[in-house]
Amino acid sequence: MAQSDVYIYGMTVLSTIHLLKGKFPASDAYQEIQETFVMPGGEAANCAIVLSNLGVRVSLDGCYLGEQTEKPLLQYLGDWNIDCSKMTREAGFDGWRDIVFCDGEHRTVFGWFVANLFGGRRLWTIPSEASIQEAKCVALDPFFGEQSARVAELCQKHHRDYVTIDCHWDSPFARHARAIICSREFLEREYPQSDYGQLLGKYRETCRGLVIFTFGSKDILYSSPSLGHWLTFTPFNVRVVDTLAAGDTLRAGVVYGILKGMPDDETVRFASACSAVVCTRFPSVRQPPDMNEIVELIRSRKQEDA
Repeated sequence: MAQSDVYIYGMTVLSTIHLLKGKFPASDAYQEIQETFVMPGGEAANCAIVLSNLGVRVSLDGCYLGEQTEKPLLQYLGDWNIDCSKMTREAGFDGWRDIVFCDGEHRTVFGWFVANLFGGRRLWTIPSEASIQEAKCVALDPFFGEQSARVAELCQKHHRDYVTIDCHWDSPFARHARAIICSREFLEREYPQSDYGQLLGKYRETCRGLVIFTFGSKDILYSSPSLGHWLTFTPFNVRVVDTLAAGDTLRAGVVYGILKGMPDDETVRFASACSAVVCTRFPSVRQPPDMNEIVELIRSRKQEDA
């Protein structure tokens, strides 16, 4: 395949996604399943699909393919013209999978991630130095120990920008990233009861690039050395159908903004619009946002603010 614009190293799973007719049931209760889809999921795969739909050439790497996941994942991702040639099948391994229940506003994920990550067996690839050197930008998931750290090291060695997610402010992943996105889930778990303005200040002091805190439908906080202070951005108001891949799509938007040389505030606006569009359909990245939808949503906000 042609040289890729973006190398993505991270989480690719085969997801079974159930849309419920109503809210997620309480213990010992019942809820009807309205629709079910089996399709790629995970931070890396979702990011790859969104970027590919925006015309970006993507190479995907990271999780091993398994005996149950190889065929459907390669077929689906191939339909999006995503280069999966770095992904390797592991014999005797079923593959990375999860089961997701969505009720329109929330999603609940069940999986085997802890067992796969800490089970004593490496179930992910050695990153490709040649692919990193050839790419214009890298998206990096920090979940894979030495191999994720190696991606960050190779990006520094070859002077490639990378965008990562959910890292502590004093982590080498965050310190050297061109952009880092921290989700509400991560912030609440790792920095409970923190003042997020002060926490963002710690990131700003130690990280070289754009730092973004997301809180679902609530205001985004962000800062970067070029801005010199922290700012807020109110997410776009859309009718939410599915939030499952909202964060993954936002990262794709950040990667796209950096790839195209957008200023940091414009990158945040563009990424937020990508995320908003993908929340309007189920399952979200089965119909990834296209550029016309994103531009129209941004234009409508500008008209409202005028």
